[in-house]
Amino acid sequence: MSDGEATIPPAAAARLDELRQRTDGFFTSNLSVNEFLLSREAAFRPISQVMGSCIYHVGWQQAPGFGGSSLLYGSRSNVYETGRTFELETPTEAWNTARERAIARLQEEAVRAGADAVVGVRIERGQYSWGRDLIEFVATGTAVRSERYGLGDEPVLSNLSGQDFAKLVAIGWWPVGLVAGSTVAYVMTGWRQRGRVGSLIGSLRNQELPDFTRGVTVARLGSLKRMEREAHALHAHGVVGLQLDQRQETRDRDYGGVPYTDLWLTTHVLGTAIVELESGDRKLETYSAISLSEETR
Repeated sequence: MSDGEATIPPAAAARLDELRQRTDGFFTSNLSVNEFLLSREAAFRPISQVMGSCIYHVGWQQAPGFGGSSLLYGSRSNVYETGRTFELETPTEAWNTARERAIARLQEEAVRAGADAVVGVRIERGQYSWGRDLIEFVATGTAVRSERYGLGDEPVLSNLSGQDFAKLVAIGWWPVGLVAGSTVAYVMTGWRQRGRVGSLIGSLRNQELPDFTRGVTVARLGSLKRMEREAHALHAHGVVGLQLDQRQETRDRDYGGVPYTDLWLTTHVLGTAIVELESGDRKLETYSAISLSEETR
């Protein structure tokens, strides 16, 4: 993050600086009892709850299909036999940037507190009726220090639960980072699908809407590809703990007096990039265990 965009507020920095100097061992956390016990069993001592947030304005997006969106599936032919799926670049960029900044601020607080890792992270994602063009990410977790290893300066994030993290470590695998991707897509209904649901007989039958099926698949693949690129950048051997979240909204349209429906999709994926250690090796320079859940407000 550049230009100070991920910088935490001065008051938060001062609190963490003071906390780092304390010697009485008092801490606050968002750990459950089981997570706390597993953390202590793994020789991590809690320091303080840390957080990062970002409220982000989503800019204007040109209508799909007219030069302002990337075609993910379908043909640009004027004969719209099958549906077409477009990525909406502006909201896609907004979701990815907001998430990155919230997580970067949480990480900055952990570093400021002198933590070796962050455990028990929770992430909430919001969009509000009073600001339809506003989105928000909030990440919270517990900063901890290791009593066993000398670790690096940058905590590496993971969406594994405390239980799963303990199992992973026991068999010689270690998390190297939280990887994620978001995609916003618009599915334009083709005339074949319109005919299926627009007729009297078609509206009474059970049937698949193939344009929407393909659109959902394509949107998910877009998010997965973004996540995989992040995992490859970390030289990961694989990704575990994959979480997929999807929201959809319908858009009522009209063509020649015939009403039909398009689909607006927002997909998010999160996972933990991991590496397998060499046989007999039970150390990695930097790692953290994080239990991550998402809720839409």
